[in-house]
Amino acid sequence: MKYLWYLFVKMYVRLGFAFYFKKIDLVGIKNIPRKQAVLFVANHQNALIDPLLIGALTPRELNFLTRADVFNRPHIKALLSTVNMLPIYRIRDGLTSLSKNEEVFKKCYHILGSNGTVLIFPEGNHNIQRRIRILSKGFTRIVFGSLEKHPEKEISVVPVGINYSNAKKYGSSVRIIFGKPISVQEHRKGAEINEAATSLKNEVSDAMKKLVTHIEDHQKHDEITKFFEEEEFLYPEKVNVKLLNINNLKKPVPQKKEHFNFLTPLVKANSILPLLLWKYLSPKIEEEEFIATYKFSLGITAFPSFYLLQTWVVYSLVGGIYGFTYFSLSFLSVYLFTKSR
Repeated sequence: MKYLWYLFVKMYVRLGFAFYFKKIDLVGIKNIPRKQAVLFVANHQNALIDPLLIGALTPRELNFLTRADVFNRPHIKALLSTVNMLPIYRIRDGLTSLSKNEEVFKKCYHILGSNGTVLIFPEGNHNIQRRIRILSKGFTRIVFGSLEKHPEKEISVVPVGINYSNAKKYGSSVRIIFGKPISVQEHRKGAEINEAATSLKNEVSDAMKKLVTHIEDHQKHDEITKFFEEEEFLYPEKVNVKLLNINNLKKPVPQKKEHFNFLTPLVKANSILPLLLWKYLSPKIEEEEFIATYKFSLGITAFPSFYLLQTWVVYSLVGGIYGFTYFSLSFLSVYLFTKSR
C-alpha cells in the first residue's frame, strides 16, 4: 500500500512539473544501475524542487535524506515518511541531535544492503548560485558503512547535475544530467578509511563540477552570469568551456524580455484567487531558494482546486457538457501557456 501511495505521489508531482516547466530534459538515464545499490549525490540549488525533480523523474524508487527541521511537526513528519524521506541532522539542529543520525545511517545501510537507492545533497544546504560548493564527507560514511555491513554488495555513487535556466522562474526549463557511476569498492580497496573517503569525495566533486555550471568565484558570481543567456545554463559542458575564457568575453548579454502571450489575460482571469494567494504569500518568503517551491506547491494544490470548484459551479448552473468543457480548457490553457513562455 505504501508503494502504491509513493507511485501516486510520484506521478502527480511529475504531472505537476509538466505544467510548471517549459521543458524538461533528462540526460544519462542509462548511467543509473537498474538493480544494484545506488547513492545519488546531487547539487542543491532550488530547495524542495531539487529532490522532487529527481524523485519524480528517476525510474527507480528513491529514499531521500532531508534536513531534519522539516520534520518538526508530527503531521508533516508522518506525511514525509510515507514518501521515503528520512531526516538528517546538522550542527545547527543542536549538537545533541547529531547522535540521531546514527539511526538514520543504519536505515541507509539496510536500504543499500537491499539493493535500494538513497538520494543525498552533499553540499549540506541549498544555494541559488550556479556552482558546486565543498562537499561534506557524510555521504562517504553512508556508502563505506554499507560496504562494511554488506561486503558482498556492489555499491555505486551516481553524481547528478540539476541545471535550471532560471531556478526561481515559472515556465523556465531544466536539464538533469546523470553522470557515470563511481564504484565505492574501487576506492576502498587497500586504502585506509579516511584516505578512501577523501579520494571518493574528490572524485565525486570533480564529476559534479562537470555536470553543472561551476562558477568558482562566488563573489563575482552575479557579474559573471550576465555574460550568458539563461538557456545557455542548461548545457554546462559548453558554459564551463566559456568560463575558462571569461576574461576574454567583451560585454554582458542582454537578457531576453518576456514576449506577449495571448493566453496571459485568459489564464490570469481564470486563476484570480490562486494568483491573489500567491501575491499574499510571496512577500513572506525569506529565502530566494524557496520561491520556486512555493510557486510549484500552489501550482499543484490551489490552482487545480480552484478549477475544480469553478467546474462544479459551471456544472450546477448550465450542465455537464459545459462543466467538462470548462474543466478541459482550464488545464489546456495553462499547459499551453507554460510551454509557450
